Amino acid sequence: MKHIRISPGSSIEELASLALSVHRAAGGMPIAVKLRESSGVLIEDGGFIIAAPECDCLDRLFSGDHVQEFRISDGRHPGTKMFASAIVDAAGRRVAAIGIIDTLGLLSLERFVSDRDHVERQTGCHPPRR
Repeated sequence: MKHIRISPGSSIEELASLALSVHRAAGGMPIAVKLRESSGVLIEDGGFIIAAPECDCLDRLFSGDHVQEFRISDGRHPGTKMFASAIVDAAGRRVAAIGIIDTLGLLSLERFVSDRDHVERQTGCHPPRR
């Protein structure tokens, strides 16, 4: 089975293709994704918007909790909640972050964490816990 490998050397284009899949699976809700050392990208309406302001809050995931809830303060979706998670590489380093911008008001942090834990059990991928 072929795996997607995300590392410090990954390009934003590689990560954006994963985010586009999440965008489609989340019913078209906007997805922000960011590599630790580069600008982020916003995927909205099936397209890419480079260097999206919503990605600034994803920097908080490189320290602190692996999963966080934000209220976006500026950019294209001010006042909207974002549910985000760090993406770790095989060595357990936080190399990227991805967030779902809840423009439909459907998500809760409890549900987001529960769903993430369910996916981790199914895939066998478990990020290190703090």
